[in-house]
Amino acid sequence: MLYFKHYITDSTLLGIWKVEEDRTGLLSMLSRHEWVQNIHSIRSESRVLEILSTRVLIKELTGEEKEIRYNDTGKPFLVDGSYHVGVSHTKGYVAVAINQEIPIGLDIEYISEKIKRVQSRLVATDEYIDPENDLIHLLLHWSAKEAMFKFIDVEGVDFLQHLFINKFIPEQGGVFSAFETRTTRNFRFDAYYKVEKEFVLVCIEAAG
Repeated sequence: MLYFKHYITDSTLLGIWKVEEDRTGLLSMLSRHEWVQNIHSIRSESRVLEILSTRVLIKELTGEEKEIRYNDTGKPFLVDGSYHVGVSHTKGYVAVAINQEIPIGLDIEYISEKIKRVQSRLVATDEYIDPENDLIHLLLHWSAKEAMFKFIDVEGVDFLQHLFINKFIPEQGGVFSAFETRTTRNFRFDAYYKVEKEFVLVCIEAAG
């Protein structure tokens, strides 16, 4: 079911789908079944539900069914080129963001203590983690860096050496700033975030 749909900036529309339907229910919401023929060769039913939920959510956001494909690095794109698109999924949820004007990056992460095991590979020594809310702050760092990684779409990205989050104190939602040093563009980003009971989400746009 549709969990969330909102313009988080003037041009970026974000949607979140809570996966409660089965395969038949999701297929009933789609008419262009030839665009999802690949599901018949996928053994993981959870992966099938993610694929179908993504298509349904794109239809919800754009008002029509769109064919989505992925490039060699796994970055999604719409075949008709009508929108820039970001796609992410986590346990029980699918997120999609669309923007007609500018590229975006998107990541959603299920809340789990496991993130603490990789903190040393994720957070640089001069990056700030709030000791009063370290789990959520770590997850937001991870989600933001995943979103940046997807955005720049180049090889050889090191999360410690190339992707950086400026200091902020996490709340239930808001905006923080980030930047990357891997590309010659040295993008700076506005990162829009949302903290829910089961997940965190970050959607990024290149700052003007």
